[in-house]
Amino acid sequence: MSTTALDNHTQFQSIVGQIRTLAYKYIEDKDFVSAQLAFQKLLELDPKDINARFIYAQLIDDGSHKKRAEARDMMLAILDEHPEIFNDPSEGNLHLIRSAAVRCSHVGPFTRSMELFRKLARASNQAADYFSLSEILTQGNEFEEAVAALEKAIQLNPAYDNPINRETLELARSNAKKGKAKDVKARAKVGRYPETKDFLGDLQTLITSHIAVNLAAAPKFLDKSTRFFTMGSCFARNLSKSLNDSGYSSHHMEISEYINTTFANRVFVDWLRDAKINPEIEERIVELLPPGSSKWSTLTAIKQADVFILTLGVAAAFFDRETGAFVLPRPSALNSRALAEKYKFRTASVQENVDNVLYLIDFIRSIKPGIKVIVTVSPVPLLTSFEYESVVQADCLSKSTMRLVAHEVVNNSNLPDIWYWPSFEVFRWGGSNASSFFAADDGAAWHVSEDKVAATVRAFVQTFSPA
Repeated sequence: MSTTALDNHTQFQSIVGQIRTLAYKYIEDKDFVSAQLAFQKLLELDPKDINARFIYAQLIDDGSHKKRAEARDMMLAILDEHPEIFNDPSEGNLHLIRSAAVRCSHVGPFTRSMELFRKLARASNQAADYFSLSEILTQGNEFEEAVAALEKAIQLNPAYDNPINRETLELARSNAKKGKAKDVKARAKVGRYPETKDFLGDLQTLITSHIAVNLAAAPKFLDKSTRFFTMGSCFARNLSKSLNDSGYSSHHMEISEYINTTFANRVFVDWLRDAKINPEIEERIVELLPPGSSKWSTLTAIKQADVFILTLGVAAAFFDRETGAFVLPRPSALNSRALAEKYKFRTASVQENVDNVLYLIDFIRSIKPGIKVIVTVSPVPLLTSFEYESVVQADCLSKSTMRLVAHEVVNNSNLPDIWYWPSFEVFRWGGSNASSFFAADDGAAWHVSEDKVAATVRAFVQTFSPA
């Protein structure tokens, strides 16, 4: 190497070193925005820096499906390029494997998450990793191995030997000897089905011209001062986020994706109004509240809202086999699988759900008289059924039920200022005729795509806003 080349290399290494020092200093100072930019520059200069790649992957993960998938891919690339990491159980290597496994469990693929958690649990021998392994194995239908992983977690750490996990194991062992019992059990206006070019064209035009065309004459009551309160499934959260991103004020009330049923909404209302409810359910509600939420903050958000958006999630829920009462099991995949024998998991009827929704709307309007109501049905599918072997058919029954519930509440309950917004039709019918409605951000077949949610919200605003 010539003297000039050596000098240039030394200077380059000095610049890289300075940026690396600065990047880590930003991390130390918790200036994560600057840290992300610094690590991005560092990787442009030195793309083989494994630590920088891993840290940058964590920094870009903002919780959205798209960014989480991007972070996942960067972490998996490191593991694929350096398989020796699995043979060196250092704390840093375990952290990398764990981070990749967790992201795969969130946005898929589940098979990769199971593979990583298996390797991680064996390498770390930590109870928490075995517990996470039991959860992802349950989602992959590896039930016996999931039970064994939970037993291992309890063996490693007595803290996991709690009443909930003991009950889970007790039921799981008995389930192996049992068979699973199964329960057997609008008029349309003239219009033309959209053509292929309509489905493949502009989504906002498709919605306003073909899917929500019946709302063309709806009242125009939205402007930038309109405040929203959304409640229901995870899709309601997506709508609320998109509204906020569009410059509107929206407060989303989310308890948990595990309880996105009208029965859960009803007991939540009873909790808000201080009605007498099952103590165990009350405890679960408090436990699942988002950080900073309370009865007072929720009631205040309702009072301040002009529009209430209720997104109906699923029709199936757990009920007590003897009394028929709604129950709220712990939000754990393995525990839910075990409790499917203790409780009855069934698709509730249209009327049951209608009664629950009317109860909810009545309460909302007792807090804020005159509030306008938008009812939607979440397009996010049912991921697990303890009632039918085909989750696809179970999901069809569930969504069909909820769509009928929305129809009855909006059209046949004599309620004023209430409308149905067809987000379900947008994704399920639009998505069946065009790609990228699901899985575009992260490859997960059950996740709706962010740009399609944004387009749906734009069409919604266009429909209810003055020209």
